[in-house]
Amino acid sequence: MRKTCFAALLVCINLLAVAQERITEDNITTMPTVAGQVLSPKADKIVYTLNKINPETKTPASQLILHDLTSGKKEAIATQASDAKWSPDGSRIAFRTAIGKVAGIYVLDLNAPSTPKLVAQVVNSNHFLGHSANKNYAWSPDGKSIAYISADTTTGNRNPDPNSPKVIDRILYKSRTWYSDNMLTRLYVADVATGTSKMLTNDKFDSHSLTWSPDSRRIAFISNHTADPDNNYNNDIFVVDVAGGQVQQITNTPGTEHNPEWSPNGKYIIYPATVRLRNTKDSPPEDMKLYLYELGTGKVKCLTTELDERLSGATWASDSKTFYFGFPKNGKRVIYKGSIDNNTITPVIDKEASVGGMSLQGNKLAFTMSNVSTPNEIYITSNNGKTITQLTNEASSWIKDKTLSKTESFWFPSFDGVMVQGFIAYPANASAGTKLPVIHRIHGGPHGAFGYSFTDMNEILTGKGYAVISINPRGSSGYGQKFSDGTYQAWGGGDFQDLMKGMDYALEKYTFLDKDRLGVTGGSYGGFMTNWVVTQTNRYKAAVTSASVSNLISFYGTSIYPDLLETEFGGMPWDNYALLWHFSPMAHIKNAKTPTLIIHGENDMDVPITQAEEFFIGLKKLGVPAKFIRYPNEGHGFTQPKNRLHNTKQLLTWFDQYLQ
Repeated sequence: MRKTCFAALLVCINLLAVAQERITEDNITTMPTVAGQVLSPKADKIVYTLNKINPETKTPASQLILHDLTSGKKEAIATQASDAKWSPDGSRIAFRTAIGKVAGIYVLDLNAPSTPKLVAQVVNSNHFLGHSANKNYAWSPDGKSIAYISADTTTGNRNPDPNSPKVIDRILYKSRTWYSDNMLTRLYVADVATGTSKMLTNDKFDSHSLTWSPDSRRIAFISNHTADPDNNYNNDIFVVDVAGGQVQQITNTPGTEHNPEWSPNGKYIIYPATVRLRNTKDSPPEDMKLYLYELGTGKVKCLTTELDERLSGATWASDSKTFYFGFPKNGKRVIYKGSIDNNTITPVIDKEASVGGMSLQGNKLAFTMSNVSTPNEIYITSNNGKTITQLTNEASSWIKDKTLSKTESFWFPSFDGVMVQGFIAYPANASAGTKLPVIHRIHGGPHGAFGYSFTDMNEILTGKGYAVISINPRGSSGYGQKFSDGTYQAWGGGDFQDLMKGMDYALEKYTFLDKDRLGVTGGSYGGFMTNWVVTQTNRYKAAVTSASVSNLISFYGTSIYPDLLETEFGGMPWDNYALLWHFSPMAHIKNAKTPTLIIHGENDMDVPITQAEEFFIGLKKLGVPAKFIRYPNEGHGFTQPKNRLHNTKQLLTWFDQYLQ
């Protein structure tokens, strides 16, 4: 009896130990993730990408998983593959992978499983076309062809000699992590049966973001045919005849069109667009709206005039009248549906959650979704969100034995009465009466946003005993156009005051926060704001700034985004020199006292590492405790797992040194 009780006690102790395992910078790398879900034409199957880190090589690994929705059977059909697309009859799956040294689009026949067949070799140009440019591919509706975007190797310089002089004659001579190869992206179409391809766009402009007409005779795509596409972001929609190659421009606006989708009945093209004369390839302040182009008449109308939200694209329903679209809204990311007939907009998925990409077939809608306690999983609904079924449990199974933070939203009136949203995450098992050190995280953009989604960094920090405050100051997405414009000509103006008011509010509301142990961190624009914070106030005892801007004057001419400052500050820097210098952290660096860790990728061309160098030298000359970590072969976002791990460990060590 005693042995039985003792054994039971051991089991309980072991279970408790497992349940209390915290999420750390080391074990978070083992969490699987899902993405790229797409329903079969009959909506009886779904294929998606499962991503993991190889535990031996510490490198990313992926599988394409085929899930039979009728039987529940799952099987891996390809490795190191992604971006799957069903053939119109549902018998074949195309995907991107590299077999041997040949990267491209391969097709797997499900009726006669064998080695995937190469249909089109794809060459990627590194030239940056904008975050919304989609270098995509698609089956023709008749299933005979695949249209795709690939670089034309007869243009530019695919393999330049790094030791040779670089002769530069264009504005956008940089890519995101190196110098541009200057290869033009073309639109091609491949015969699936023979694997032969032909080029459909052969001009001096880049083509991308394609969509087929339902009769398989035409393809719409995006291009910028202005005299100097490097000097503006004036994308328009074009249509090419597949048989004859004739190209027709169908929009000609001063704004920017993106990602068109042809309606199933062939009558319309729906697309998101902006209308302002100034725009940027990076983080535009202007919220896009959805537009409808009628091919028979050439008429254009806005479908979302009354919806004050930031839209990014739409998916047609089979009736060619209804469309589905997602957008950020008050910290959530939701899915709504609209009608081209009466501009009716109704919610489909509107929860305290973040909904990702969607796939629609018939009445079934598949999508990814996460919330503050659940990482991304794939879900499906067949009645517009009234009932939702969770299809995957990849990350959910991983976290079931982990201790998670407690997270909640709060709202506060800022300095001018504008209501601003914030979030707090803190250890759920914190002892009563304990005062917690606080990390203030600042998002990038400036038009990004925190929200109701699983955030691994928050879990790592709370697992170490920190509370995390995340605020969406003016400029953030999901709160309407006026709020998004809140950083215009004032990076570090109202947004900085929102952040400080939000921290004041949180310290008053949550009495377990230790006001004497505050840290601040952010990346990209969040890095800029971290630099700005430590030059405006000494209330923070430690700071970690990543991929940060410190000098708006020098940033303009060295980044791949000269259009960013033109858009955000309303003109050229030589006309706004005093304003740009005023809102540069370097202009106020003599005020800095906060110990600061500076993190930057050496190949970052979004925010060149010279920005970090300026700030580091300034801090050191002033005697402020500072450390600078440079990561070779990394750009604006780190891609190597070992570097991401090292980065996180350095951040934790820095905060522990000054706050614990």
